[in-house]
Amino acid sequence: MASPLLETLTPELQAQIMRNIDSVQTLISLLRASPRLYQVFRTRRDYFLTQLAFRQFHPDIHDDVWILAKALQLPQPATLEDVHLKINNFMFMDNDYEQPSPPVSAATIVALCKIGRTIGWFVEHYRQSSLKLLADLGTHMDLQQDTEKLQSDLFVVEEGRLQRAFCLFQTFCCLFGTPKRDKEDKENREYYRQASRYLRIYEPEDVEELACIRDYLVRHLWGIFEAIEEEAMQAGPEDAVHKLANECRPCWFSNNAKTNHLSYMDHIMSLGLPFLREVLESDGLKRAEFVMSNSYPRQYFISYAVSDMAEKSTYDIPLDYDAGNYEGEGEYIGDEVDTLSQGLLWANHGKIPSDFGRWPLKGLRDWGYTFWHKSRLQASGVLDQK
Repeated sequence: MASPLLETLTPELQAQIMRNIDSVQTLISLLRASPRLYQVFRTRRDYFLTQLAFRQFHPDIHDDVWILAKALQLPQPATLEDVHLKINNFMFMDNDYEQPSPPVSAATIVALCKIGRTIGWFVEHYRQSSLKLLADLGTHMDLQQDTEKLQSDLFVVEEGRLQRAFCLFQTFCCLFGTPKRDKEDKENREYYRQASRYLRIYEPEDVEELACIRDYLVRHLWGIFEAIEEEAMQAGPEDAVHKLANECRPCWFSNNAKTNHLSYMDHIMSLGLPFLREVLESDGLKRAEFVMSNSYPRQYFISYAVSDMAEKSTYDIPLDYDAGNYEGEGEYIGDEVDTLSQGLLWANHGKIPSDFGRWPLKGLRDWGYTFWHKSRLQASGVLDQK
């Protein structure tokens, strides 16, 4: 039963309450409890649901979420014409969207809420995985580390950067992730060209964040591939995992299959974050089925597109530029997420190179150097290294 006070509020105040709800379950509970709230909700249903969907994400990345919402509306499988028109739309759209965002379809709202929860899972998984590597790096290099601060909860700016990177990754999957086993190589190459064209919308540092996500996923997929191979080799010929490995074409144990493993991973990544979460959370036969049923070469997805991004002019940042002055200690202030990270500046001696996304920076990407707040990097000891 709704509170009498809630029932007597004006429709404007009731609408303000619904605009600030960030949980589907909370909204459902309120609508069930209050007939008057339900009447207000019915007058602007799509608007309130759109607000709810966008509140699943950091406030600084709503432009990126809006692009993802548009990409989610593409018919699947998306044609080259669909992709080309959508990219043109993204390239010429005004980045200063009015808030609150215009409503989107109910199906897109549901998809955004699900993706928001999935991205939240990946952000926490990334934090645990990458900070462990950073701690291990400190041990290996005998760095002076503040373990408690290094392993602390994410700052708001860090969560925003990670959400933005995963959001860009999922948008990329919506645009270019459709399996194309039946397409001619020429058409596959055209998808690749469009993917490289799409990434030109973003700044080099944004593409570098995307490359960090790619490397994180490849690292975990390598571990999964090796675990499946070991399970298959230890199993008998009649075991289900062993049979799956032999039925793969090329066979999982062949030299050709090993050569193609990175390409297999590229295809598995193209299936998007919800599928990747299932792979990472599964084990045994279920995990083997997920991986082996989707193991075929995919040459023109994220790895090639990111690595071959069109060059941008290198611009200089003063060496005494202190990104920490603009990052805040975990509070949302202005355009924090868009501020150049201290790790990025440290790694490039005050310059932003034009070839972000290439493989030589992989060692830095393993511990997510572009995402972390200055105070976390100081706690890790890496900023003391030249």
